Amino acid sequence: MCSRNLILVAIVFLVAALGCSAPQPTPPEVEAEFRELLETTDQDRPGASIARLTEFMAKNEKFDVVSEVKNEIEELRSLTDGRYHTARELARKGDFDRAEGMLKDLATHFPEQPDGESAKQHLEFDFYHGKAQWLMVRQRWEESGEVARPLLGRDLTRAQREEVEAILDGASHVGAAYSQATRAQARAACHHLTMLLEMMLAEEGRLPARLSLSDVQEWDPVGSRSILRALSAIEGYEQKDGRYSFTALSAAKEHRIRVVDGVIEE
Repeated sequence: MCSRNLILVAIVFLVAALGCSAPQPTPPEVEAEFRELLETTDQDRPGASIARLTEFMAKNEKFDVVSEVKNEIEELRSLTDGRYHTARELARKGDFDRAEGMLKDLATHFPEQPDGESAKQHLEFDFYHGKAQWLMVRQRWEESGEVARPLLGRDLTRAQREEVEAILDGASHVGAAYSQATRAQARAACHHLTMLLEMMLAEEGRLPARLSLSDVQEWDPVGSRSILRALSAIEGYEQKDGRYSFTALSAAKEHRIRVVDGVIEE
């Protein structure tokens, strides 16, 4: 009889213990917070998303929403497989912002994993060096230099430093050559414009009341193509008694060419 009572007492304590450890229903405000958190989940940055969910779970571990949080975390962890290669492929296609975000997420939140270790090492030099080269090949020299220059502040090997200096040299030389070419094209376009104005003055006895690229295109749809390619705008046009002046901006707005009565002044 005594042993039977002891068994009954043990069962009661066991049921009570189980009841205390069972998850509690999730309050509406906690559920709402979880749903808002899911809206911020970024599959390109699963590590950051997992960190936020883990923090939420720690604060609300007594509620039954925890099981759903764990499922979300496991799903996000599955996205890390092959993430490093995916980021490299994005970079090869020129999507550097997205690739960089993915690599930084791997390096920050999964440093012990092979992909995380590779991402951290890649971000130290090769990612930005590759981006600078990609921009250089596509004749975006100024952007290439902007990407490469900060690398000189890092702890580079001698070979890496020379590679960066070579990119900066190339960006400087090619950029200067391109600048001179666009300046020459802008000057040629201004010369063409003066010829049009002089022709209108000779044929009509007057200069046009206004002068813009759209006006030039309307006057001569075919002949104006070279002008439209070389210039981005015509500003400050003035005319009086057969005299005129204006300022033309080169295609990239790098050069301003001042023209007064057919004479190019710079």
